[in-house]
Amino acid sequence: MTKILFSTPCQPYPIQFNNVSLTDISFQRFTQQQDIFTLSGHVHCQGVHTIAQNISVPSIFLEYPTWDYFEKEVKKGYDFVGISFFQTCMDITLDMCKMIRKLSPQSKIVLGHYGALALNAYYPEDFKKEHADYICKGEGVSFFRKLLGEPVDAPITQNLLPRCGDNLPWIDHHPKGNMGWVTAGLGCPSACDFCATTEMHDNNRIQISPPDKIFEDIKKVYRTYPDTIMVSIYDEDWLKYTNEVREVGRLIQEDTEFGLRKINWVSPSSVESLSQYDFDELPLNGFKATFIGVESKFAPKEGYQKRTGDAKDTIHSLLKRGISCSGGLMLGFDFHDRVNILEDINYYVACEMTTHQISRVFPFPGTPLWDRLQEEGRVYDVPWVDINFYGGGYKHKNFEPHEIEHLILEGYRKFYHTWGPTVMRQLKVELNGYDWCRASNNPLLRDQRAGLHKEGAEMLYPMIRACEHFAPNGLVRRRIRQTEERYIKNFGKPTPSQEIMSYYVLTKAFQAKLQEHIDPQNRHPKQEPFKMYIYEKNGKGENGSPYKVVYPVRDKKYEFYRNFRGFKEDTFKKLLGYVDNIWAPKGTTPGPIQEFRMRLI
Repeated sequence: MTKILFSTPCQPYPIQFNNVSLTDISFQRFTQQQDIFTLSGHVHCQGVHTIAQNISVPSIFLEYPTWDYFEKEVKKGYDFVGISFFQTCMDITLDMCKMIRKLSPQSKIVLGHYGALALNAYYPEDFKKEHADYICKGEGVSFFRKLLGEPVDAPITQNLLPRCGDNLPWIDHHPKGNMGWVTAGLGCPSACDFCATTEMHDNNRIQISPPDKIFEDIKKVYRTYPDTIMVSIYDEDWLKYTNEVREVGRLIQEDTEFGLRKINWVSPSSVESLSQYDFDELPLNGFKATFIGVESKFAPKEGYQKRTGDAKDTIHSLLKRGISCSGGLMLGFDFHDRVNILEDINYYVACEMTTHQISRVFPFPGTPLWDRLQEEGRVYDVPWVDINFYGGGYKHKNFEPHEIEHLILEGYRKFYHTWGPTVMRQLKVELNGYDWCRASNNPLLRDQRAGLHKEGAEMLYPMIRACEHFAPNGLVRRRIRQTEERYIKNFGKPTPSQEIMSYYVLTKAFQAKLQEHIDPQNRHPKQEPFKMYIYEKNGKGENGSPYKVVYPVRDKKYEFYRNFRGFKEDTFKKLLGYVDNIWAPKGTTPGPIQEFRMRLI
């Protein structure tokens, strides 16, 4: 029988801009420069899992492997070895290809993901043939089905893809996954010239799952993992497809098992796609969070379709309705000069997003921007490790590279010094959502959605004391105190368990602050634990999933942490429940037992 080995590049990975991890997107991008309140988390390579679930042959997927184990596995002689990689890991991937050629010359090498797009555009044909037999720069399931002679148009399943999660590392150093994943579609027809995702799919959108299948997959995640707080519906701009969004929303509203009281979903969107909706309908569809490509205040005038409209007004309208917003600002466009780039940063900060990403315009190999800048003679060779969100590779019209780097850090600093930690911004969004839902005439919002926002606010409340104490300035400290006043106005004084937890968090924050002075977090960029996923195709798995998970490299410290965490959480939750039952004011119902592990979005 045909055997397939899938893998990501071998660790250790290149360290990114500002000395942070390649794989920790919370720490690297979305909450960067927030002192001890910078979140840390983990993600999974969902595309490879989707391929493995939708071919008929058994496979092994090595996620973040070591060199030794990859070599050991390659020697087993697989028919195909597929490597999914970012362009940043190009040199590692090419060395892996050389190892495969040497140790298992009969294996066919397949390269995919963003790195494959860059390799295909950058290197000559003879070099590509030397290192790989196939390059997949588009949708991977149909590519492998065609390679294996299987029906290309068969339905695509997504059965319990691994969950992602993040947290404050001094509260939970190894956060559990609490966010599910379903892919609605791939690609985007908006065709921004810098976008590698658009180029990978030839400026088209490929539907992966219809609305009814998305809804069933979401429910399966919540049934299997009751602690799930949200499901990511991935599509480059899913809100563009109003019929699909509204159909999923209708199914959620009619659902009696979970409904709007439980189901949350997050999906990328754009100012243009959001303009198709009455904002009041979005919470009714289960929409809880989004990423919006702001790019620049001046982007609409520069021909970027997805930015047509006012980003700030759109984001404020969503925040008012309890929908968290993340967004991306890009610095270094040709239209940027030393005056309007500061205007762009200030406009972006004024959007008050829950999390944020500030990156640098760079020409990704294979995109129209890369082609144009090559023709202008403005592309120059830089190491592959520097081709990333903060990387270089071309001559800016009005800036030196170090100026852009400084402006990125300054933008992050302004965001934190204006609005404070992400965890407090999220608490404010939950209070917004609660107030808006309670004032609504729609019973689904009043009776179901409001309760969900209340639960989110209660979970975040114990962070207030630490965030206020270590606020970067008086402006932020005042905002945090105003948020606390809103919380008490809505829900009354905190329960005894919440007070205990707030002092516990404050104590941990003091430890984290001291640690940050002695040994800053960014001195130790995170490397992900190596996991092996076994797709046996025999119907057996873990918790109904189609795979088994193995940790080939033992980490005794991590194993102890993971085993002890369950005992610690259970004990702490029982203690807090006991405290609430004894000391809750007479005539009141004790508040919900707070989870020891803070569930943060």
